[in-house]
Amino acid sequence: MIKNFFILNKKPILIFVVVLAAELAVIFALSNINGIEIFLRGDGRDYENLANNLIYNKMLAITPESPYAPTSFRTPVYPLWLALIYLIFGSYNIAIFIGAFVFALSAPIVYFIGKEIFSEKIATIGAIIFGLEPWALYQSGFLAAEQIFMPIFLLSVYLFCRYLKSGSARYLYPAIAILAIAALTRPAALFFIIIYAFLAFILEFRHSLWQPFKISALIFLVFTAVLIPWLIRNKIVLNSWQFSSASGIRIFSDYVTLKKHLGKTNEHVDIYEEAKKILGASNDIEAITTVENSKKLAKVASKGIRDNLSLFLKMHFKNMALFFFKNSYSNIFFDLGVKNSNIQSTIGNYLSQLEIGKTFEAIAGTSSGAKILLALTLFWPLIIFLAVIGILKLIRQNWHNLLLWFLILWIGYFPFLVAWGDVSRYKLAINAPLFLLTTFAILTIWGYCKHDAN
Repeated sequence: MIKNFFILNKKPILIFVVVLAAELAVIFALSNINGIEIFLRGDGRDYENLANNLIYNKMLAITPESPYAPTSFRTPVYPLWLALIYLIFGSYNIAIFIGAFVFALSAPIVYFIGKEIFSEKIATIGAIIFGLEPWALYQSGFLAAEQIFMPIFLLSVYLFCRYLKSGSARYLYPAIAILAIAALTRPAALFFIIIYAFLAFILEFRHSLWQPFKISALIFLVFTAVLIPWLIRNKIVLNSWQFSSASGIRIFSDYVTLKKHLGKTNEHVDIYEEAKKILGASNDIEAITTVENSKKLAKVASKGIRDNLSLFLKMHFKNMALFFFKNSYSNIFFDLGVKNSNIQSTIGNYLSQLEIGKTFEAIAGTSSGAKILLALTLFWPLIIFLAVIGILKLIRQNWHNLLLWFLILWIGYFPFLVAWGDVSRYKLAINAPLFLLTTFAILTIWGYCKHDAN
């Protein structure tokens, strides 16, 4: 049985092994330069505190020391994952490698998604590009929810693709339940259920008048059933049905970005400092993690956005477009010790001021590593250009194909939700459709070239 499994799944297993090997190489390179602690920084410390408090204080609290206050700022799945690893192995360091292993499973899942929509060749190439993309390799070792969010989310997507292709509900309901787990890992996936419900409604409407209403109701029922224990916990412990108190600082960040756009605040203002000033809070944890302050921030932000709604929407959609072209590769090169790792922003500033001479001087005088980083500036514009070609080709082939519209909605969802935020982390969630479409476009163009040559 095991032998047959390996024989039947040679390709996805090979993809997994190649991606995991690349991830481990990056982890060892980064830890050799910066120490293993690099993977515990930022969100990692928050999650470590949450896991410790689950183990020792039996509560989901983000504070590292007494007094411990329950929170909904981080949703429960990843802290529970870390706590389980610590209870088994007695260390969070091992979670770096276990997380990388789980994260590497994303690539073969992308392969299976690709096979549902495209040819096996496209699925293979797209999955390899997905797994070896620089930010994916870099992110794989960090103690952050992405380690397990990506494979969970992509598994849900794969099952939903199976449903759209077969029409069988046996794929739909597991897809919904797994998507709910993904939302409990990373709340950004919470409203993705709307896409599932919308496309399921259309699919079922082709066969029956009443079936789509029944299916839509069941979709939300199953989704809510998985979320309800968390929501009840929040109501009992925090006296709020709020899914995550992070929503307050999220919308407040949008508001501060709007104020910058209006020239009402300093371009380099710290969002957390601004929040503390409004709330009279003494520290970041008090300002952004409590339910009460989350609601206050949301109220202030909502009013400011409503007062300038048209300008906010204009700014938001502009940032949505920029979302596709930005990258955070300078962070990778900085952590790898490459000189002039800020070259992208330096060149961008010179070009914005039309200082062409300084631009060429900066390029000529920078390190070879920084030149590679500069070349990577073209990576995402090229990917987006080819993905658009892929979409247009698929529309010409069969614009009624619900799998095509699923890819389009999938790609649009995360930029719409988090247009200005930590771009590379959120872009991970749409890398799969982008790379599959890019591969489809490249092979289509290559086919045309071969045909013309003959």
